[in-house]
Amino acid sequence: MTIAGVIAEYNPFHQGHALHLARTRALTGADYLIVVMSGNYVQRGTPAMFDKYTRAKAALMHGADLVLELPPSVSTASAEYFAFGAVSLLNDTGIVTDLCFGSECGDLKKLWSAAAFLADESETYKTCLRRLLREGCSYPKARTKAMEQCGKTVPAELLLEPNNLLGIEYLKALSRSHSTIRPHTIQRFGAHYHMQTLLKEGPASASGIRSMLLEQHGVFTPEILSQLPSGEIYQAYHGKPPLTEDLFSLLLLERLRRTPDEAFYRYFDVTEALSNRIHNCLDAFTSFSQFTDLLKTRQLTRTAVSRALLHILLEIFSYEPASVLRVLGFRQEAAVLLQELSMHSSLPLVTDASSPSLSSGWLFADRLYDTVRSFFHQIPYQKEGCRKMLVL
Repeated sequence: MTIAGVIAEYNPFHQGHALHLARTRALTGADYLIVVMSGNYVQRGTPAMFDKYTRAKAALMHGADLVLELPPSVSTASAEYFAFGAVSLLNDTGIVTDLCFGSECGDLKKLWSAAAFLADESETYKTCLRRLLREGCSYPKARTKAMEQCGKTVPAELLLEPNNLLGIEYLKALSRSHSTIRPHTIQRFGAHYHMQTLLKEGPASASGIRSMLLEQHGVFTPEILSQLPSGEIYQAYHGKPPLTEDLFSLLLLERLRRTPDEAFYRYFDVTEALSNRIHNCLDAFTSFSQFTDLLKTRQLTRTAVSRALLHILLEIFSYEPASVLRVLGFRQEAAVLLQELSMHSSLPLVTDASSPSLSSGWLFADRLYDTVRSFFHQIPYQKEGCRKMLVL
């Protein structure tokens, strides 16, 4: 039996994602598709604009057979940690045979070449990287320059495009874990990952759809709906304030002020230098996004700062790969997957949020998200511990 894995955020699930799932099935000949998806918080260090159950339902309606959730410390981590945690989860299922990811280049050999070098970092490379970082280079630029100085020349765009970078990290994780999972890549087309507008033809990017929703104050226009395979899924979001990090601003400010002399570097991804900047700039705080912009430096990207602040808010102290397989939903026709996971997975299978196997930190992060959404969207609060997995 061939079971393909896909790693995703689906924030929101759009036409390009549906096409990717269809192509994954065709390319791998998969009998089933398992999606490993971020929960209520995503890699750029913000809450997801759409809750995890809405996004999981869209995926199940358009190609996925089963959706597993990544824990918050993985879903909000940098590319290397995110990829390692997601690939580890696929390995831990014991049944996934293939991994298919999108990339700008669409060339697995090129991505493997870069991944092989980075998976086995030489001391020379690490020395060059540290020196360039001390000189003020951002991490992405320092890595590219360090590779060049060590004689590893790769096309510039290979290490600059976001999906290429994630693909390289997936391959590194497969290599370092000695995984038997077979990788495949599908070339991305349509809007660029960071494109903030919608195309007249072809799939838009998720960031473009989110940007348009912000401009329209949460109104799903016909142009936006045309990019969503099942627009009716998002009916509860229509005309409501889009969920962004700024809706969490007062919660973050309260958290930062709670202990005036707190050493924030105790939290995951917070350096001592950033901890000091937070203390020094706190009186200038006006919103989550504004504070993120205020704290960023040439060496520390905006996304890295946003991740660090989110980790403080969610009280994430360390990186913790999944210790359970948390099922968000599955298709009835694929019920055999639950049996296969029960027999072959190295982790406990969790099918509802009341399980004692779930960490208190994971549940706290979900409760915080649901509280903010219920308040700003004026909907009843749904207690995470009472939620059951989706069955379509």
